[in-house]
Amino acid sequence: GLELVMAGESTDEDHIELLNSSFEEFTGSLRNAVKISDSREGIYHTGRQRRVLAVFGKTILHGMTLESITEPAVRSGTGLLDHFTSGTIARSIIDASLMTMYLSEPTLSYCEWQLRREVLHLHELTNRKRFLEPSAKVTKTDAPKVTFFDTYESEKQASRARILASCQALSIDPEKSKKLQEGQWVYTNGGRGAAREAGWDLDAHEFEQSYFSAYVHSHPVSFMKMDEQEISWAHPSPFQRNFVALALSSASNYLYRSNARVEMFTGEECRDPL
Repeated sequence: GLELVMAGESTDEDHIELLNSSFEEFTGSLRNAVKISDSREGIYHTGRQRRVLAVFGKTILHGMTLESITEPAVRSGTGLLDHFTSGTIARSIIDASLMTMYLSEPTLSYCEWQLRREVLHLHELTNRKRFLEPSAKVTKTDAPKVTFFDTYESEKQASRARILASCQALSIDPEKSKKLQEGQWVYTNGGRGAAREAGWDLDAHEFEQSYFSAYVHSHPVSFMKMDEQEISWAHPSPFQRNFVALALSSASNYLYRSNARVEMFTGEECRDPL
């Protein structure tokens, strides 16, 4: 199985078989995701359901890209098998799947959803400012001012006030309420709390998230042992095959979870409990 191959107790045929089976598993989950997404076209959904479907669509696009960059080498057994990008996309699929689950959590009260939505709104607002400010510095001085800044301060204060009101209504600790008003939080209970809420295995999730993160950020784990791993751009090494198999298997598992949730939460307006 996967554990034996990843541990190195295997033959070349085992590495190839694992990669092939992981690819087939992944494409099966991806096809099901596309089928679900297509079936939601033309149906009236609530605003919350539309957000869920948008993030779900993003997950699917990540999946399509992962399929397109791995399929040639998987089918032929040789050629470029881009494990770097495979790890990067797998991490993106994990993140998008977590957000899909977070937005569609069925047990939320109306007030809990309002807080969740407002924290996301404030994060979007403050982080948009972070890239618009430096972008203004590289434009001409006589360029028109970005209209975003005309209402930024008032929007930020209004958003903070709504977060405070929701926190008070939910009896949330004042220190936590203060942090939620900073605009840097995405998940009201942190990423680990969101994964726990989704019912995921936290140990497996943290392993996959941290391992693939090294490839997103070009951290040393992603390149310091390339010689030992026998990385090749023409003939995939056992390490590359195993790594991509893990990326595909992980992505498939997260897609599977997202598929089940979106199938349950969308398709009819009444499937949104709020």
